[in-house]
Amino acid sequence: MRYSRQDALKQLPNNFSKTIHNKKLIIVGCGGIGSPLSELLVRGGFQHLTLLDTDLVDQTNLQRQTFIESDVGTPKTTALNQRLNQIDSKSNINIINDTLNSENINQICKNADLILDCTDNFETRILINQYCEQNKKDWIYSGAVKTQIISCLFLGETKLFKKVFPKPIQDESCCEVGVLASTTFASASLTYNQVLKYFLGQKEQNLIKQDLWNNQLFSIKLK
Repeated sequence: MRYSRQDALKQLPNNFSKTIHNKKLIIVGCGGIGSPLSELLVRGGFQHLTLLDTDLVDQTNLQRQTFIESDVGTPKTTALNQRLNQIDSKSNINIINDTLNSENINQICKNADLILDCTDNFETRILINQYCEQNKKDWIYSGAVKTQIISCLFLGETKLFKKVFPKPIQDESCCEVGVLASTTFASASLTYNQVLKYFLGQKEQNLIKQDLWNNQLFSIKLK
């Protein structure tokens, strides 16, 4: 009964929600995208998540992330772990209060079925892509700033990331240019759909960009 509404969708095979229980996902960044995305994943049947972040919850996070006032001052991974276990007591959440770097990425990601980049740091994305290309692992790039979201699945074996982003991009900071809660939650929702489709075997590499304020949507197939 728990997943009956999700499994009722014609796009999903019978008992799909149970077949993803043991899939291992790494969420790099537990802020505006990572916190709502992890909640969507656990509610949808994913029970093995690794959460990676170094930040503490602060007052500004309450506007666009899933944390509550009593979480302020607590590590984001710790607060998120507690919330996810309240949603599904059978969930197996591994928390890592560290930054992803060249020294720990193999240990953290070697058993991952899919890596989810929810950071606001392009250098980390480059690191994730390099690791995935070398180890033929797949990952999803997600972004959210102002009223704009972006998401794209990158398959490690195709090596398309550098073709899309030949030069590092200077990420805009939400503290400088602003962001709506609808932006971060929409990005998380888009990525959640991408994850479901991935485990259904639909591994299209489409760069999806959307401006929620202007109702503009762009989707570019990568090849």
